[in-house]
Amino acid sequence: MTRNCIIGTAGHIDHGKTVLIKMLTGIDTDRLKEERERGISIELGFASLTTRSGIRCGVIDVPGHERFIRNMLSGAGGIDVILLIIAADEGVMPQTREHLDIVGLLGAHDGVVALTKIDLVDAEWRELVLDDVRTYLADTCLAAAPIVPISSVTGEGKEELLDAIDRVVASADLSPRGKYTRLPIDRVFTIQGFGTVVTGTLWAGTLREGEHVRIAPGERETRIKSLEVHGERVLEATAGQRVAVNLHAISRGELVRGDWLIAGDPPPTAQLMQAKLRCVRGSPYPIKSRMRVRVYLGASEVMGRVTPLETEEIGPGEEGFVEIRLEEPLIAERSDRFVLRSFSPMRTIGGGVIVDVSGTHRRRFRAGDIEALRLSAEGTLEERILGAIGQRGSLGLLEGELPARLGQPPAEVASALEGLVRSGQIQRFGRGVLVTREAVEAAGAQMASILIDHQEKNPLRWGLLKSELKSRLERQVHPDLIELWSQERQAGGELHVRGDRLRFGEDRLELSPRLGALRERILGELAARGFAGPTAKELFQAIGSPPDGESLLAHLVAEGEVVRVPPDLIYAPAKVEEIRSRLQAYLSQNAEIGVPALKDLFGLTRKHAVPLFEYSDRQRWTERRGDVRIAGPRLREGLG
Repeated sequence: MTRNCIIGTAGHIDHGKTVLIKMLTGIDTDRLKEERERGISIELGFASLTTRSGIRCGVIDVPGHERFIRNMLSGAGGIDVILLIIAADEGVMPQTREHLDIVGLLGAHDGVVALTKIDLVDAEWRELVLDDVRTYLADTCLAAAPIVPISSVTGEGKEELLDAIDRVVASADLSPRGKYTRLPIDRVFTIQGFGTVVTGTLWAGTLREGEHVRIAPGERETRIKSLEVHGERVLEATAGQRVAVNLHAISRGELVRGDWLIAGDPPPTAQLMQAKLRCVRGSPYPIKSRMRVRVYLGASEVMGRVTPLETEEIGPGEEGFVEIRLEEPLIAERSDRFVLRSFSPMRTIGGGVIVDVSGTHRRRFRAGDIEALRLSAEGTLEERILGAIGQRGSLGLLEGELPARLGQPPAEVASALEGLVRSGQIQRFGRGVLVTREAVEAAGAQMASILIDHQEKNPLRWGLLKSELKSRLERQVHPDLIELWSQERQAGGELHVRGDRLRFGEDRLELSPRLGALRERILGELAARGFAGPTAKELFQAIGSPPDGESLLAHLVAEGEVVRVPPDLIYAPAKVEEIRSRLQAYLSQNAEIGVPALKDLFGLTRKHAVPLFEYSDRQRWTERRGDVRIAGPRLREGLG
């Protein structure tokens, strides 16, 4: 199978990068008039090289002058193999170091070192420079790279260099960069008769002729008219290839270097992200809290502020987790590599790997936040799903939020999630709310504890209102989880429901001996009364004004052992049933009944007659017609 590889040059200005690429490929990458007149590379240059093993490689020639580091960075993100050029007559120079720092931060660890211009030095000097180069490389990403002396003038070393490139490319890690199909745009131009063309290295996925694509950031949509790879028209371009994309109905003015060409699922757009960052050894100063920096990712440059999360600062040669707050949105995926440069003067100070693009703010020195970032950086997809959902506790996480939170395509997340649901580690409920098994158990224990505590503190109240339980837990437990727990515990016999009240454990209240005795006194007093039920005050006066009288009375009403007739008359249920029965008998013989007749029927005063009539109306035993009542539907049913 053909493997795609991008070889990128790196090195100080005037060390012979462009001349060497021309010797190896036959292509002069300096295409601008100004470049040829001044003899220096200003923009990225491109060529292609087929190795001796048959691997077709794109070649990116980067400018070496420090003023054009931004141009260098726009192409460096796609490099798989580094071709580091060091001139034998000068040795390691400032841009040698900065370029190698950059490609190392961007994760390119496979490479070859070309010691150029050997025709300008004698053998002794060459050996001195070789020793110096080996010493310098020992602490870099190219510590094990072969060093090949070469002259672009005489051709000496050309075959050895091609052999070295072949071996390194054959063994290099050519994995796609990320999960989303995206191409960082590093060049925009117009071809007469064709329209707008963009170029870049396809980081992952596949682009196809005729496919609809988007330009990000933003919502601009367009279509691929045609594709070219290595100057040849193709129907399909794959990850790791340098691609020229001819776009439909979009002008050159709508695009800039640093935009992204996106196909398929859109990757996250971040303005707040966390990363594992390394401060380069040669940085003139440490990375401190809220330090203003330039962030380079793909071909993009965005201003932002960086804050160390584990320490007060990250010094040269040190690394740690940081939070980066950007001034503009940036297309960024978990595991993307980036470079930081100081705001002014511009120096490369660090870079690293993005670990979280969910937009979640992380607090400094907080162990839980640091551990979450460690899991995001090192964990498997399943572990990261469990971590993301677990962070939300019993409030749960909406399933649709997972891909953006993890920086992972929806299809991959869905597949891993289903496995976790099947194993019982994740539970799905309501409208796609996800919680961990531990969170469900913790929420259940918390709800049971609240109910039991309420029952112990309120021994005469049957349970707690469900609405009150939800109110107490609104910031801790998702309301749908409360419903789910209630239904499951009710089915299991642990939870009992009366209306909107919940009681955990036993269904009935167990009264203490003292309250049991007081209950008997209340019921005895009501049984001894006639149809003129006492008010609560009269009842308590009759039995000695007990301290728990009101609470016990409310309990007896809730249990149906006592009936309360508004506004404040107390009856035994048997007496109320007798009132209903007598009313039914009277209205079976009479068409209506008024207050005087009711008073005579039960031996009452108006104080009791009027409340009893109103209670009878609410019970639908009677219906009011002016000043009298007729039989209501619940009495008519028994009148025949």
